[in-house]
Amino acid sequence: MRRIIEGLQRAHENASNITQRRMLDAYIEHFRTGDIELHKESQRHWVQDKGPIVETNLGFIETYLDPKQVRAYYEGMVAVVDK
Repeated sequence: MRRIIEGLQRAHENASNITQRRMLDAYIEHFRTGDIELHKESQRHWVQDKGPIVETNLGFIETYLDPKQVRAYYEGMVAVVDK
């Protein structure tokens, strides 16, 4: 988790706006504490970030299950706009 937090802190330094920084702050605290409410807070900020060039999201976003219904609950994504 330490390495994830370090990566998120580096991303925070390069965020394009305050909404992205708030989202990353919530992610960082979520990964430090495990508090699911902080993850929910990150998602509230993510939804408010309109038209980002680079978009990221981490967490329990969409639930995909394998046939035994025991894996694939967590995902991460990065999308980049090709102007």
